[in-house]
Amino acid sequence: MFMALAIAALLALQAAAEPPEDPKCQYAWASLGTSGGDLHIHDGKPGQGAVAWGSFQNDIHFSGWTFLEVQSNGSYADDAQAYAAGAVEAHLTHDLMEKQYNNMYSRYCNGQPEYCERLLKFLLQNLEYSNSQERLHESTDPYWHMVHLQMKQLAGLSDHFENKTLNISNEYLNVTRALLFNIEGDVLDLEKVLKRVPDEYSVDQTPACSALIKVVADNDDILFAHDAWFLYRSMLRIEKKYTFPCTHIESVNYPRSHNQHVFIP
Repeated sequence: MFMALAIAALLALQAAAEPPEDPKCQYAWASLGTSGGDLHIHDGKPGQGAVAWGSFQNDIHFSGWTFLEVQSNGSYADDAQAYAAGAVEAHLTHDLMEKQYNNMYSRYCNGQPEYCERLLKFLLQNLEYSNSQERLHESTDPYWHMVHLQMKQLAGLSDHFENKTLNISNEYLNVTRALLFNIEGDVLDLEKVLKRVPDEYSVDQTPACSALIKVVADNDDILFAHDAWFLYRSMLRIEKKYTFPCTHIESVNYPRSHNQHVFIP
């Protein structure tokens, strides 16, 4: 009897120690409504008329990483593709985005109202300038066209994340959580310039990343090395792959962010 109980206990411990089943890959896609530019998000693999689609795998409990892939349909206007791609990404990674915001920014303005007012004012002025330049030049200047598409993608991501009505005509006009997600590199400097009083919620608490570049021999070769680190509360990481008609981008990133270590084949 004792032996049977011991074996049962060992089996129970073994089962408890085993990792959960492999995470299931999630799929989603976006389609246009019958009129007015409304965008609709559907779960599952892409159907007929998909403007953009994507897949997401949460592998955090196995590898510490999550994986996102987003593609778009070149038969639609660039604006529509960019906006839809952002909305699909937010749909698939919404939970991670919420966790990242809670970790990094939910208490960021505690005890820092004056600094946060200065930061908001700066970001609004910067955003207004960018929008004005996009309106003037995006139809004739390739640079501002790409800036415009990046902001359309951000608009789609923000609208879905904030539960707003999705429409491909929407522009990114106001500072939302989505913008905070994408300016951590800038915040490292802005905290000093805008005179944030350092505290435990400051982003500029530790140097972020380092690189080594060394020419070897008689200039025969050059070596590159990179080491990445940041705050513990920013530990959520995602590997992204964007496949759009204009470009193919792979990046090591954070949930919601478009500005990390990018590799363009």
